[in-house]
Amino acid sequence: MNKIFRKIRLKSLKESKNISYIKYAFGEILLVVIGILLALQINNWNENRKQDRELKNILKTIYEDLKTDTIQAKIIIDYYKEVEKNSNKIINNEINTTNFDDYPNIKALASRYLPFTIQTKGFEMVKNFNAKNDIQNDSIFIVVSQFYSPFIQLFDDSNEFIKNDVFKNIETYKKYDWFIDWSQNNPNNEMIDYFIKSNEFKIQVAAHNLLAVKNHLRFVTGYRDRALEIMKLIENQLNISN
Repeated sequence: MNKIFRKIRLKSLKESKNISYIKYAFGEILLVVIGILLALQINNWNENRKQDRELKNILKTIYEDLKTDTIQAKIIIDYYKEVEKNSNKIINNEINTTNFDDYPNIKALASRYLPFTIQTKGFEMVKNFNAKNDIQNDSIFIVVSQFYSPFIQLFDDSNEFIKNDVFKNIETYKKYDWFIDWSQNNPNNEMIDYFIKSNEFKIQVAAHNLLAVKNHLRFVTGYRDRALEIMKLIENQLNISN
């Protein structure tokens, strides 16, 4: 009988040891899994923080780009508003030999232009970042991308059209004897007569006014207004105070 009870006790001890070992092994595995999950969570947290810093840096760069653009845009808007005013005076025959000296910029009315070049450093950073990550669902970056893409091509074309028009007008002036005086800003009577009486010059002014004022100025004004709106969005996102 004692032998039977001894075998039962030994068997119970063995089973208890096996259970303890299984519990220990399971605990070890659980600790390893928790460690791995914790490490992954910390890594994800660090990556998210790194990505967040990078995105904020991109937004700050875009903000500075837009600030530069709006300053440049104001200069161009003021310039072409003056061009528009003087163009109308030429087209409506309001300038003559008596008041010609009051409008010194008339001689360059169809032979000078101010291109508008968008600062794209921040936009390029968006494209490069998006090629490696996914910010498709970030509304502010969607707004930025939709803003820049059409305007870049629009101003490339507009700048080129105006430049070609200006160069064509300058080529026209070369056939006149007063061209050298004009290039040195030394007006003479023949030159003055051309700029206040010539139908050729009126056509140049009207064509330039169409390209520079009706189109280019309108594009620049639209860009500036939208840029100011996006700057306000970025200010709210980054808590920038002016």
